[in-house]
Amino acid sequence: MPFYEIQHSHPLTATQKHTLARHITHLHSTTFLTPSLYVNVVFQYLAPTSTSTTYFLAGKPTAHHPAGPNRIFAMVRVSPQRTKADFDALALKIENKWYEVVNETDGSGDTAEARASKKMHFVVFHPMIAARENGVTIPDAGNEASWLKDNMPYFKSQAYEHGDQQFKDMLDEVESRADLKALLS
Repeated sequence: MPFYEIQHSHPLTATQKHTLARHITHLHSTTFLTPSLYVNVVFQYLAPTSTSTTYFLAGKPTAHHPAGPNRIFAMVRVSPQRTKADFDALALKIENKWYEVVNETDGSGDTAEARASKKMHFVVFHPMIAARENGVTIPDAGNEASWLKDNMPYFKSQAYEHGDQQFKDMLDEVESRADLKALLS
């Protein structure tokens, strides 16, 4: 349901991407009762040699990298039950996980330029009006329980009749997570 796009000018290893994607998936899915299968994360490396992106801050090209600083954009479902404070708290947790992942060492030997390259400039959320994903219409925020119940026959069909391992994993997750399982009662 959410779509996180991590645009990074600091190079990330495959392990760092995987770790960060797992953290974002866990944080979002437990904050907003979303099955992990419906949390999307994509990484876009902004190479310093690319001439297709020029990033400006205060009307000037950024000094440390022509493609600008690291940033995370997320399209999310919104509702009155999901307050700005909820998203502010989630953004802070995601930012903290970013620093945990990119600063695998204590950073004491980093140059000022290396520290600047790791900086997270912003985490921003913008509303998703409507979408279909994995064969179903996403629910309005706050209607996860009815959505999960109504679509359970489809999810089971995908898992067991069509052999879709991702749906099998989702059903296992629903069964093992008390918060998601409670939505079905």
